[in-house]
Parts: sequence; structure tokens; C-alpha cells
Amino acid sequence: MLPGSGRNEILGTLPMSLRFDAHSHLDQPRSPDLLRVVCGTSEGDWEAVLAHAASERQALPMLGLHPWFVAEAAPGWLGRLESLLQDHPAGLGECGLDFSRKATDRGVQITAFRHQLRLAHRLHRPVAMHVVRAWGPLLDLLREEGVPPAGALVHAFSGSPEVARSLHSLGVFLSFSGDLLKPERAALGEALRAVHPDHLLLETDGRGELATVIAGAAALLGGTAEDLAAQTWENGQRCFKELLA
Repeated sequence: MLPGSGRNEILGTLPMSLRFDAHSHLDQPRSPDLLRVVCGTSEGDWEAVLAHAASERQALPMLGLHPWFVAEAAPGWLGRLESLLQDHPAGLGECGLDFSRKATDRGVQITAFRHQLRLAHRLHRPVAMHVVRAWGPLLDLLREEGVPPAGALVHAFSGSPEVARSLHSLGVFLSFSGDLLKPERAALGEALRAVHPDHLLLETDGRGELATVIAGAAALLGGTAEDLAAQTWENGQRCFKELLA
């Protein structure tokens, strides 16, 4: 069991209608019917994420260095992150690769992401990944370092059906946000349908209502919102099992 964990003891007391939000942030209003993953993005919010999770039994904390903030990270950030994770039942995230910005230093992002993947392996923690326009490098890194066995997901997935299938073959969960509902993002529906049901997750990413995302995804998949909510609830517990032990 992780230090200070034990959230599995509360699952039996939570409402039957509970849904799993696979990615959210501190500024999202609390909701009594959500078990949600709350992600940090830089050293400036790690302590706040931990404090939030300590006060809300339905929050699963994640601490990581987001690729947007790698360049401005203070020296020694990795050691401080490891120290916090050793003392608290939190996962890694969000971290990853984002090559959508022209000024991006890809090498620095890759190095920071590699360090965090290795940390997830070493401490046996789940990892939440932010990936934009970097699918080839992501797959290369996951094949080189291995997918952390404690669980791994790509949040707000925006890749192709082919990438979705490649990630599934590695055991990675894929989470979709409300972007699914935007007319200009219709291609996401094809990616959604390419995901194996037992590796599918849904999220708010701190925006909107999870119920709306579930209903929209269910319509795209040709199923019911109730069945999809149940499936993603089960998937979330498997992906983040180490934080619920």
C-alpha cells in the first residue's frame, strides 16, 4: 500500500451513481457524484493538489511537470517531485510531450518526460500523459522505457485510430474530453471507436460536465450513457488501482 493511501475503503460508501473523471484540475468545482483524478502541472501547484486530495475523499492526486512548463522548471525539480511522491499516495502527471508550439525545445521535453516515466516505474505509480503532435516520439519512448505497470493513460486523446491501436497494444488507456462534442473535431469519433472498451476513459479536463461527455461519447459509440458510465468507472479503477489500494 502507498504511504497514506487507503481510498479503497471509501469506495463502498460512495453513491452508486458515481462516475469516473479521468482528468481534472484544481480550479474545477467539486461534485459529489464524481471520483476524479486531479493533476498538477508544475512545482507551483504540487502542494495544493496534495492538500486538495487530503480534504476531498473523491480526489486522486497526480503530481508532474507538464511539457509546457519544462523550460522554466527550477533546478532540482525532479528530486523534489520524487520526495513528495515517496511521502504521499499520488501518481505522476500530468507529464508528456507537446510539439505544437514553434518555440518548443523537444529535447528538453523528451528528457523531462523520460525522467518522469522512470520515476513512475521506480515508485510503481500510474502516469497521466499530455501528448500533442508527438505520437511517434511518444511511442518510441514507451517502447524504450516500458509502460509503467501501475497504469498509464493519455488524456484528451487527439491522435488517429492507428495511434490508438498502437497505444492499446502497449496497454495504455486513452481518455477523451469534451472535444469529442465539437463539430470541427469530428475525426475524434473515429479514434474513439478504435479504442478497446476496456481501455477507454472519459474526462472533463476541468471544463464542462462529465455527464455531457459520457452522453456524447455513448451516442458516437451507439450505446447507452449508463453502460458507458459503468464501463469507464471500472476502467478508471483498474488504471488507477495503485492510488485506490
